[in-house]
Amino acid sequence: MKSREHVIFDIGEEKFKYLQREDKNKNYKVDIIDLNKRLNETKKKNLYSNIKIISASLLCLVIITMISLKV
Repeated sequence: MKSREHVIFDIGEEKFKYLQREDKNKNYKVDIIDLNKRLNETKKKNLYSNIKIISASLLCLVIITMISLKV
C-alpha cells in the first residue's frame, strides 16, 4: 500500500520566487479601461442574478401565503 506524499512548503525558499522570473522583458501592466469594463459587467451580472433570486423568493412566499389563506 502506497502512502501519500507529504508536501513541504518552505517559506524561505518560496517567499520571493515571483521576483526571480526568467523572462524580465514582459510588460505586466494592467489596462485600467479594460479592468473597469470587466468590473462593470460583473456588477451587472451580480445585480441581475440578485434580482432573479429575490423575485423568485417573493413569488414563492406569495404562493405559500395564497395557499395558506385559502385553507
